[in-house]
Amino acid sequence: MINSNSQQQLGLLPSEAEDLLRRARQRAEVRAAAAPRVDYDALNLMVRRQRAALTRAVHSGDPERVVIACRDAVRVWNAPGCMWPDDWAHWQRALDAALPFHHRVSLADLAD
Repeated sequence: MINSNSQQQLGLLPSEAEDLLRRARQRAEVRAAAAPRVDYDALNLMVRRQRAALTRAVHSGDPERVVIACRDAVRVWNAPGCMWPDDWAHWQRALDAALPFHHRVSLADLAD
């Protein structure tokens, strides 16, 4: 809490401090209103589908299909209102296994 001594030290008059706080609260409200809402049910469904696609790609034995499945997943995860799943490392491990030894590519770098 700001007391009168600290207000004087900061060079703020009570009306200036109140105005600063009011504007800061307004900016926070605008930022919160602009933030995309997360639909967790839709995200869970989407991640289940991506896991299935990755499993099919891995079982195909085709490294190209694995890379494309990983890229497609990252594109969706990076979209507004989405997020990376907790088990994103599963995709990274599949990508690592599909690439030749010592040719590691970060999953995050697949998005364009």
